[in-house]
Amino acid sequence: MSTDPKTNRSHNIAGSFLLFLGVLIIAFGWMVPSRFKSVPFQVIREAGLSGPSVSEQGRALLLDGNYGAARLIGDAAMELEEAKAALLVSQVSMELESNPQLARWGAWDPFLEAALKSVPLEDYSSEPGTLGILLAKPCLAAVSGLLENSRNPLVKDLLATGEFTTYRRLFPVTSTSGRPLEVTLLGLGLLAQGDHFSDSLRAELRGLILDAKATGNIGTLEDFYLDTLSLLRVFDWGQLKEVFFKVQTGDELKRLRFLLHRKSDRQALVFAMSLNAEVLDDLFSYLEEFGDLGFERLESSLAAGVDGYQLALRELLPIEIQAVERSGSLASIVQAAMSPYSLKNPQLSLAIKYGSFFLGSFVALWGISLFGRFYRETISPVLAFTQRIFGAAASVLIFAVLSEPYLSAAGSFEGYDFNFVMPVLTQVDGEIQIVETTSTTSMQPATLITIAFFFLLQALVFLICMLKVREIEKRSLNSLVKLKLMENEENLFDSGLYVGIAGTCIALVMQVINLVDHNLLAAYSSNLFGILCVAIVKIRLVRPYKTKLIMEGQAQIASLSEES
Repeated sequence: MSTDPKTNRSHNIAGSFLLFLGVLIIAFGWMVPSRFKSVPFQVIREAGLSGPSVSEQGRALLLDGNYGAARLIGDAAMELEEAKAALLVSQVSMELESNPQLARWGAWDPFLEAALKSVPLEDYSSEPGTLGILLAKPCLAAVSGLLENSRNPLVKDLLATGEFTTYRRLFPVTSTSGRPLEVTLLGLGLLAQGDHFSDSLRAELRGLILDAKATGNIGTLEDFYLDTLSLLRVFDWGQLKEVFFKVQTGDELKRLRFLLHRKSDRQALVFAMSLNAEVLDDLFSYLEEFGDLGFERLESSLAAGVDGYQLALRELLPIEIQAVERSGSLASIVQAAMSPYSLKNPQLSLAIKYGSFFLGSFVALWGISLFGRFYRETISPVLAFTQRIFGAAASVLIFAVLSEPYLSAAGSFEGYDFNFVMPVLTQVDGEIQIVETTSTTSMQPATLITIAFFFLLQALVFLICMLKVREIEKRSLNSLVKLKLMENEENLFDSGLYVGIAGTCIALVMQVINLVDHNLLAAYSSNLFGILCVAIVKIRLVRPYKTKLIMEGQAQIASLSEES
């Protein structure tokens, strides 16, 4: 078939324009800072700009007189490289230098003041944290005498548990090795006397004590005491009361202890993360999912602002920090400009992103179809439109996988396992044995998207084959000629199998070279869909129509024989 050169030239110009326009639309969608399985750091930073910083939180604690908590928050702000961190640290240091008593306590407390007013600092223990305040004999006797006269029911119950003889890792207060338990009970008693427990934690502790009295089973209560004992050594009094007011359950207390041991060199940052989490359990859930990488990304989020950090915990998704974000390029400028919109309209922003992928792919495929060729096959507009629709839909899935860095790596994070075994207490703070995490059997989103992509490809092949059969059927040709045309399209009718085998091979190669996670189910689904597609095309479409054409051709031959 010959074509007019001028027509070919105009088609080439239109095709080039549509292809360029489609690529621009796709590029725009790529730059929209919105993701399905991750949170772009630009959005996190935008959220952080509207709220307080860690340094500002530290200053609020400083103004409240909690110098210990302000000091630890200041150290965290220095790690985050905040501009106001140095000023906060110097102000806290000035206040602590002028008051050695508060430097040891961390914050003034009326009950500590009443108990320890006659105990000089030289008599305190050399142990760090609140443990150093309570461990020395003069301090221990003074605080014990104060709490023994308390009318607080929880304080009385706590002190009564010191006489239990069924502990497995602690020793009763009256024994020669009972000082760790006594210090723990006095620390909890001071927290209860000063009303520094959260409501839910106070109720849980009271319930554990009542159950232990009634049943004699003190395993869970002993775990609670051991977790508290560890925190007494880590935090001074000002920091300790902030932590216990934040913790809502005994499980959160246990997880916090685990995190402080795992990140023993980043305790200031762990303290800041704990205080700034809207729900402390969200922090542990995030780290349970994303592990050390998640901790690093949360650190970056906290540096951007407290609100950005809280957004990251609410979303419970990995945080994407792109290299282009720091490059100062046009793409980074566009992303920064669109971040406020993506923050306020996350779902609409994601719809715009994938809508741009679809529209751009459709326009680009339309442009490609207009380029001149030596032979241009005439196909119906419906078939051409359908091919572009399904091609654009398949392209959306491809761009989704390429633009979502954590979509195919859903199972690659080594999250924390907060289950651990507590050995017999040999020191004040004990040791921790970490248990390996168990693998999950749930199907990952990347697997589902891969299977959906292969299914969509086969649906496209099936639809093209069906439209080709309908196109031949509508032609005003002899039945025998139509039969020959159907035989000429055998390769098209087998294309589902070719596409299925190619998809499986490509998926396996990508798994071998570690571009994607190993998943045979996703890879072989392409081959399975290809076999099913060809079977349906051959049995339900091609064979019945060929039978019809053979019968019509036989009737024509019979009529011609009769006429002759």
